[in-house]
Order: sequence, then C-alpha cells, then structure tokens
Amino acid sequence: MASAIAVVIAIQALRQTGPFAAFDSVLNGARGLIPAGIAIAIAGGGLVLGAWIHGMVFDAQRVQPGKISGSYSGPNVVGGLSGGRRVGFFRGNLLWGASFHEESGFTEVKRAWRSGAWLQDHRMFRATLVLIGAPILLVGAFGTAALAIDVTAVRLLLLVALVYALARLGFALARA
Repeated sequence: MASAIAVVIAIQALRQTGPFAAFDSVLNGARGLIPAGIAIAIAGGGLVLGAWIHGMVFDAQRVQPGKISGSYSGPNVVGGLSGGRRVGFFRGNLLWGASFHEESGFTEVKRAWRSGAWLQDHRMFRATLVLIGAPILLVGAFGTAALAIDVTAVRLLLLVALVYALARLGFALARA
C-alpha cells in the first residue's frame, strides 16, 4: 500500500512531463466515451446478474416457506471490546427462499466450450456468462472511472490494474 501511495505521489509530481501530459490529453479527449463505458459496465453486470437469476430459477435448492422461529445467544462484541452476552429471539414467516452454490474450473469450462456442452449444461452456461460478463464489467467500470477521474496517477493505476486483471485472466484461460 505504501508503494502504491508513493507511485501516486511520484506520478503527480511528474504529471506535467511529456509522457504523462500526453497520456492525460488522450484520456481527456476520450471523455465522450463515458456513456459508452457505463453501457459496457451495465451489459457486463447484466450478464453476471443473468447468470445468478438463471441459477436461482433452474438449480437452486428451495427452502420451504412457513413459520420460523429461533433463539440465539452468544458473546457480544460492542465497539471492538468483547464482553457480555447477547440473547434474542426471532419469530416470523418465511415467504420464500432459495440458494445455490457451485464452482467451475477454467479447464472444465474450456472443455465444455469445445464440446458444445455449455449450451446444454446449466452450470456450464452460467460459468460462461460469468466468464464473459465479469471482464466486460471490469473494462466498463475501470475504463469509465479512468476517463471520469482527473488525477493522472489514479487514472494510470486504474488502467494498469485493468490490464493486469485481463492479462491474468487470459493467461489462466490459455494455461487451462
């Protein structure tokens, strides 16, 4: 963290030099792309949200609705100091409930892409939606933030973080 702060301070001190001034002017000239970046982030978020909804509709384990009640007691942590105990009781009606948990590896997803199984297997379909939607969401969010912020060092750090995340994802997919 200290090194990141030192980099921000150093870049801000040198921001009027040639490369940083050119970098700033390119990003300032591209500010008209902010609405497109927001749309890209929304599209990526929509894919990730769609994968979650698909999982809740097709593969979630349902919780039976009805009356629920329960008591709890345990240690109480107040303001960072431990001590005392808390005791309580809850009573109410559960109207609906569902949950699901799943994991997929890159190798498994790539195998499903090559065989076409991702179109038949719900889990692989959701993994594909997330694997496509999450990078799109990252590009839209980090790109829009880099265009909207007016601090050169922060812009540079956002873009470096974006390139790093995309490179790591590409490397993991290539290696799988």
